[in-house]
Amino acid sequence: MKILIIGAEGQVGHFLTHDLGAQHDVSGTSLLGVDSWPALDIRDPAAVDETLSALKPDYVILTAALTHVDQCEEKPELAEQINVRGPEHVARACQRLGAGLAFFSSEYVFDGQAGPYAEDDPVNPKSVYGKTKLAGEKTVSELVERHLIVRTTVVYAYLPSSVNFFMQVLGRAQKGEPIRVPGDQVGNPTQALNLAQALGELIEQDARGIFNLVGTTRLGRDDFARKILEKLGYAPGVVQSIATSDLKQKAPRPLCGGLKTEKAQALLKKHPLWDLEQALDFTLTQMKEAQPAS
Repeated sequence: MKILIIGAEGQVGHFLTHDLGAQHDVSGTSLLGVDSWPALDIRDPAAVDETLSALKPDYVILTAALTHVDQCEEKPELAEQINVRGPEHVARACQRLGAGLAFFSSEYVFDGQAGPYAEDDPVNPKSVYGKTKLAGEKTVSELVERHLIVRTTVVYAYLPSSVNFFMQVLGRAQKGEPIRVPGDQVGNPTQALNLAQALGELIEQDARGIFNLVGTTRLGRDDFARKILEKLGYAPGVVQSIATSDLKQKAPRPLCGGLKTEKAQALLKKHPLWDLEQALDFTLTQMKEAQPAS
């Protein structure tokens, strides 16, 4: 299968290219032409058409997005351009080519009042980010017959180029800095490679519709930080639980969030979604393998 990953420079794109590249003809683009990937600004419909027409992919995976939640709140027009208009341009190009499209969305399409949420639960985004991701979902599902909407959250891995939650906790622990983490945000941490593998399996099955692809363990963000520190051999007591409101963030966060995984787990045979213990064990393996030999 010819697969194009738009956003190959990101954390999820990194693992998708490596995992899918072993069995498929994978190409990728990046927003700014980094990591040796050619640049593609999804806000430019002509550029999107030109790229997809030249590559003629069987399937497109769109991970590129403006994911900085507070920046979306500060710059709603930019969020609209990247998270709504961009996916529309990609979806229309896929429609013309007859290509499938996997679109990455978020648990932020829910208000976080009564999680965890199933795929068919009522949506009610409270932030600009959540509203733009929901609009992107709607556009993709309306324009592309072979579509996958992937809702995920708190994606992490050992990846020094990333600022994911695992890397932030590791960095602060190594520096001996206090780790202040909201104790009122509940969700499902998601290992990036497991996410990539699960998506690859769904694409190979030609699965369609909305799927929650997250880790199967749901817990508070502060307890997630403590679990990371325990695995790393640091004292978990250095984690200070705070209220989300103490952070004075511009965008509202879904507090009682998280996603249910039964729908995806029923289909995933080769790459079932991991619980936190398995995911953190693998992440430590990633970390050890990345260290230079002594």
